[in-house]
Amino acid sequence: MVNRFSFKCLFTSFLLVTGLSCIGKQTSSINLNPEPLNEILNRYVEDGIWPFLYSKIVDGNSGDIVYEHLAVNKRLLPNQNIDGGTWMRIWSMSKLVTISLAMDLMEEGLFYLDDPVHKYIPEFSNLMVAVDSNGESISRSRKVDLDCPHDLVNMDLVMTVQHLFNHTAGFYYALTPSKCLNDSLAIKRILQAENGDQLIDILATLPLVQQPGQRYFYGMNTSVLGLLLERVTGKSLYQNLKERVTKVHNIEGLAYIKPQGIELLPTFTGREGNLRKIIDGELDIFGGEVPNYSRENNLFLGGEGMLGTADGYIRFMQLLFFNDGNTFLKEETIQKMSSKPNVEENNYGYNTGFGMYLTSRNHAFEKDILRVGGYEKTKCWVDRKNNLIGILFSQANETQDSDGLSNQMEQDFKKELFSQLNQ
Repeated sequence: MVNRFSFKCLFTSFLLVTGLSCIGKQTSSINLNPEPLNEILNRYVEDGIWPFLYSKIVDGNSGDIVYEHLAVNKRLLPNQNIDGGTWMRIWSMSKLVTISLAMDLMEEGLFYLDDPVHKYIPEFSNLMVAVDSNGESISRSRKVDLDCPHDLVNMDLVMTVQHLFNHTAGFYYALTPSKCLNDSLAIKRILQAENGDQLIDILATLPLVQQPGQRYFYGMNTSVLGLLLERVTGKSLYQNLKERVTKVHNIEGLAYIKPQGIELLPTFTGREGNLRKIIDGELDIFGGEVPNYSRENNLFLGGEGMLGTADGYIRFMQLLFFNDGNTFLKEETIQKMSSKPNVEENNYGYNTGFGMYLTSRNHAFEKDILRVGGYEKTKCWVDRKNNLIGILFSQANETQDSDGLSNQMEQDFKKELFSQLNQ
């Protein structure tokens, strides 16, 4: 496990914000100046943009804490203790875990990237593809008006396992350019499925947003991969997670079911200019539903359905990137998952095709960093040059400082962090 620590911490109180900054005994050679980092997190919470911000950075080899800080809005969360053991919804950070499980199974020769998906999920043999009046797939359509009805055509390409890995299979969230497709997904209430087999039956009735392999289109592809893993192994995704990762490697902070006695943090949004708790239905990735984390749940979403703690996810990243002899995945597998794809260099970065984003070596400040993130602004990154794993967690679906898929707070924090590390 990641080393926990016990020592006195300094508390600084603000009008609405309580900040916690703790630096334990370090054996790491990295020495950060915490004050400017703390100030950034404190300011964004004080200004009412974020409900709380928790960051933890550890030495990947030793697990020693290099930096830790909490800023929390005490008006919104008056009695909430948040630390590395706090359970949170991590949404798309689930994807890397599922893809890692898939790579583990592929190392055993149970299936391969170029296998057709219908080999394991025959219900998907006759999926249809939604197209516009010009016959263009909806993911590529340039038509402004994409209302129903869409024409449906047969798949003319074979969907492979690799298409599920790199989001080119054609599965989607209720966030497409087509209100028709979004409504169709929402009406199906897919999160009410009792298990993976029932979810497969539901998805088999919905059209794809494009032909398999046509282009990158972010969606439920990794959850479908999780369903495929269940078919390959004959075990639930949760069983695979426990047997191959959490139990054998002593990781306590990753699960699909809420631990007994745990109350999850509320979700907040700043979409209307004022930070407030979310209203039921506003998390619209599935059309208004959210995953069920109850102990009775038997539907496990490999792309969106995990709960995690900062310490748990850090420990998982240690297992991938800083485990001598790597007892989970082979070194060549990790290299394949975390390398720049065969595309032209740019100034920002790349999807690796294996659940991670790799920033470019030409990036203005965040050079050659591996990143993952979730729907409610949970972020983790790996800095292999400095042997660091970083966490920056909140539970906020939208914020006033949104900047595309990122936000200004994260950019300010990373600029300060990497300016110190790169000195």
